[in-house]
Amino acid sequence: MGYSFSNLTGDSFGIATISFGIISWIVSIAGAGASTQKNFPNLSWWGLAYQAVIILVVLLLYCNNNIELYKFTLVGLISIAFVYNTNTVNNLIYNTNSSANLTCAAGSILLSILNLLWILYFGGHPESPTNQFIDSFSIRNQGTLHDNLIRANTKSEQYTGAEEMTAMGAPAIPVNSYNQQRYSSVASARPASKQYMSSSQLNGLENSSDIPTRDLTQNNKRATLYPESEIGTGVTFRYRAKALYNYEANPNDENEISFKKDEILEVDDIDGKWWQARRPNGQLGICPSNYVKLVEI
Repeated sequence: MGYSFSNLTGDSFGIATISFGIISWIVSIAGAGASTQKNFPNLSWWGLAYQAVIILVVLLLYCNNNIELYKFTLVGLISIAFVYNTNTVNNLIYNTNSSANLTCAAGSILLSILNLLWILYFGGHPESPTNQFIDSFSIRNQGTLHDNLIRANTKSEQYTGAEEMTAMGAPAIPVNSYNQQRYSSVASARPASKQYMSSSQLNGLENSSDIPTRDLTQNNKRATLYPESEIGTGVTFRYRAKALYNYEANPNDENEISFKKDEILEVDDIDGKWWQARRPNGQLGICPSNYVKLVEI
């Protein structure tokens, strides 16, 4: 998965805190540069450099949509930055004779506040009231919510019928006029793809052919063969995931599904914040990726 700035702009908490951090760091570095170096603590320079690296790392993880995978690592790294900034404030705040030192101290205070917010958020439980409140401004963004389903519908338009045979482990068949005609007849027998499909509409349609197969082997993801009962349905869930927490679907979004802690879900299209999923009772929809983890079959 590549870098995309839209991953950051779609997360209000991420873009707000990173912007706040960049401004605070500029204030601190400006004050440090204007200070008399003879009286300026050398350790504070290292603290500012370290803080710049932390802000850059958080920015890159948001843009790469991998922030959820490194939350606990970030908590430890950000805690070190918090110590550096509070130490800088302690060394400079009492030097009232230098306005530059006070400017650097003010910026360091703002950076300390930023680091504290990041520690509370990245170290918090996804079901905590603070995290759920913050995530409500970004994780339910409708522009991001249905990206996976839109990509899946695009894939279905390119369906030829050969995917079902390869899913059964059959060798690839050279495409000739006869095979092409046979595959085209299979594809034409399928219903037209929908641009939007709610979980209530999907429920009970495991044997429907509306849902396309997506090839994840290009990303070096592990492929799994499914029982014969699933072959030919167009539904391919290549992975299993275990629910880490209870999740209640948003009543305003019909695509979401609810599930219980420790429930095993079949999942696919796992390169975003929301994954396509199927519960043991056959209900299909999407689930938040930070509430589940992949498990071996």
